Order: sequence, then structure tokens, then C-alpha cells
Amino acid sequence: MSGGTTGVRVAHLLRVGGYLEGAIAALWMPNRRTESLLAMARASLNEKSPGGKDEPFLEEVRALFEEAVSYRKKEDFAAAMARLRVAQDMISLRIIELCEE
Repeated sequence: MSGGTTGVRVAHLLRVGGYLEGAIAALWMPNRRTESLLAMARASLNEKSPGGKDEPFLEEVRALFEEAVSYRKKEDFAAAMARLRVAQDMISLRIIELCEE
């Protein structure tokens, strides 16, 4: 996505948030699609933000996501879920902030 208008930034974050929700659901009900849903969430997070305006924020969210994946590999479900929930909440709060601008 190009540009950095507030609407485009919100749309981008909504999409990222949707993929994070899918990843969270996948952790609650592990099945053969779990890896795919985590990969889709990672791919959406790794896309540059429109106009680069949210990159510092997204770096924090990316770090939480990778931490969650690391905990999942160690079979620490609670820690993995907690990191993903915080990442999802951060996205939601950022969208609210942008909509108030």
C-alpha cells in the first residue's frame, strides 16, 4: 500500500489485526491450519506500513508476535497467548488513536 493517509493506515492495521485474531483462534484450537494462520499473521505484520508512519509501532508488535511464536515452540501456551493478546490489543488501541486524530 502506498500513501499514509489516516484511512489507509487504519485499513492496514485492521487487516493486520484480523490476521492476529486468526492466529489467536488457531492457538485455542490447534489443528493442521495453525501453522498457516501464524504464517499469514507474520506476513501481514512484515508488510511495511503505509507511508512508513507506523513502523516504530509495528516493530513493537512484531517483537511480541515473534516472542509468542517462541513460547509456542516451547509449549508454553499461556505465555504465547498472552503475547498475542497484547499485540492484538495494541493494534486495536492504535486504530482508536488514529480515528481520534
